[in-house]
Amino acid sequence: MGRPQPSRQRLRTLWWRHGSLGSLLIGAGLSVTLDASAQRMIGGEWWLWGLEGTAGLVIFMSGLGFFGSAVRYLVLTNLAEEEAGQS
Repeated sequence: MGRPQPSRQRLRTLWWRHGSLGSLLIGAGLSVTLDASAQRMIGGEWWLWGLEGTAGLVIFMSGLGFFGSAVRYLVLTNLAEEEAGQS
């Protein structure tokens, strides 16, 4: 016996939340990373642009993780809709 499956509405809500958060974090991470790159190009302190660039990449990678999770929930939503249609 497996774990109970979430409802289609719950899956759709998780898809929306994870997709929105993922997109937001991807954009924010890219912005922070590009700002760090600009700081480096104008000769800013190495620790400042290094720290900012690292933080930007962490934010960006977190966004990719949430976006990937959103894709998973979308697939599960589609599978649940197919199963409901076959019943």
